[in-house]
Amino acid sequence: MAIAHFSASIVSRGSGRSVVLSAAYRHCAKMEYEREARTIDYTRKQGLLHEEFVLPAGAPKWVRSLVADRSVSGASEAFWNKVEAFEKRADAQLARDLTIALPLELSSGQNIALVRDFVEKHILAMGIVADWVYHDNPGNPHIHLMTTLRPLSEDGFGSKKVAVIGEDGQAVRTKSGKILYELWAGSTEDFNVLRDGWFERQNHHLALAGIDLRIDGRSYEKQGIALEPTIHLGVGAKAIERKAEQQGVRPELERVELNEHRRTENARRILKNPAIVLDLITREKSVFDERDVAKVLYRYVDDPKLFQQLMLKIILNPDVLRLQRDTIDFATGEKLPARYSTRAMIRLEATMARQAIWLSAKGTHAVSEALLNATLGRHERLSDEQKAAIERIAGPARIAAVVGRAGAGKTTMMKAAREAWELAGYRVVGGALAGKAAEGLEKEAGIQSRTLASWELRWSRGRDVLDDKTIFVMDEAGMVASKQMAGFVDAVVRAGAKIVLVGDAEQLQPIDAGAAFRAIVDRIGYAELETIYRQREDWMRKASLDLARGNVEKALIAYQGSEQD
Repeated sequence: MAIAHFSASIVSRGSGRSVVLSAAYRHCAKMEYEREARTIDYTRKQGLLHEEFVLPAGAPKWVRSLVADRSVSGASEAFWNKVEAFEKRADAQLARDLTIALPLELSSGQNIALVRDFVEKHILAMGIVADWVYHDNPGNPHIHLMTTLRPLSEDGFGSKKVAVIGEDGQAVRTKSGKILYELWAGSTEDFNVLRDGWFERQNHHLALAGIDLRIDGRSYEKQGIALEPTIHLGVGAKAIERKAEQQGVRPELERVELNEHRRTENARRILKNPAIVLDLITREKSVFDERDVAKVLYRYVDDPKLFQQLMLKIILNPDVLRLQRDTIDFATGEKLPARYSTRAMIRLEATMARQAIWLSAKGTHAVSEALLNATLGRHERLSDEQKAAIERIAGPARIAAVVGRAGAGKTTMMKAAREAWELAGYRVVGGALAGKAAEGLEKEAGIQSRTLASWELRWSRGRDVLDDKTIFVMDEAGMVASKQMAGFVDAVVRAGAKIVLVGDAEQLQPIDAGAAFRAIVDRIGYAELETIYRQREDWMRKASLDLARGNVEKALIAYQGSEQD
């Protein structure tokens, strides 16, 4: 089971750290630490699987020349020495260091594609340098990603603080007239957006790989899970403990002790109530096997007898139903383990499906033909399939769905649909799992949007509630797990509102039960957008389809062939 771990720290001289030492350790490399005129050698360190040092588009000439024709670790060494030389303060903050667990369910190649996707969309797009390594320790694949805290300038580095710019294009000032500044590399709120972006990309790549698993990056407390969060120490935890004992470094030893205390407490809670494990598993997948149970227990239980005792208590729990016995795949000869679900999950999914069918039969939210034609007339560049999709989702049914690949014009289509709904007197709001996706829906389609978790919180407090004049648009619907999807469908039913599900065609692949988006569209039908419009040439559109389907190598070959032409 994938681990939802995403943490950040600052590489700071004030805490006794050096960014060059950090880089050498992560790259398992030998580097010259110019500031202290000494050599750092970590070439004996094991576990490095992949490494990349990437500059954002439009990086200044000096930095491109600095890292050109060097190995990845060489580029890292040269760049971070430059940062060390620039920062003069004894307590200078040098870089942000992210540690991110990778899903065990993906292959190394798939995980590399996942990280590249995340880095491109959430790091490089912000003008930030990305230096990342993939450590493939057994049972603990993860990356370390170091990023800059200052913008690149033509002659070095800019200020860590930048003026806040208002909607009028001018610097925002306080009541006393002082200019308001913010950190260029982002605040705590920006970090939360970054973390949400990672889990959104991770879930996207899990879906592309046909894996029925959705990761919720929220804390156990926010998810309502009765377990203590453990501390991510990695495979080096015992080495940390030994070093702490030898050198008297109490903070690290305390972290190990605290982690063991939490594991022991969680084991006690699970023994008292084994259903906690079922709750944890079914938040990520609806159908599971014994290996899924074992992966959760392995995090907290060391004693073999207790481990087996809990395995039996969970599998034999009256709420657990066996859906399929152990079988043999006659095509491959592989043994397929028995598959289980819970009575609660089956009831929830059955209720969700029934409500979706009921909503599809309720014809109360139609946009008149006159208003629809007026809207389409203002958007002459819409394709026939986009117009057909608008006509379908603007129809009377209280639930509708649109699927299409990235670049196929879903956002453009939704912008026109939003205008039609608003002309008809409806309030249009939207949501998505990740803050970045919600932000994109609001910016590009003009639909007021929040994360799904934010909507749930606001509704629980009686704010911005749905009513019979509300259209709720859920973007990236294929990323939403059954429990959360069922909650939104139920909210729409109770409020008399309408819900429109928008997702990627790849999210319709035939994966196990728990794919809520697929379960719904199989019952209510959907409009489909297939033509990709972001690329002008046919080979580009085909390459985009290959990327969407996970055929990264084929897409790269197409681009390389184009460059040679």
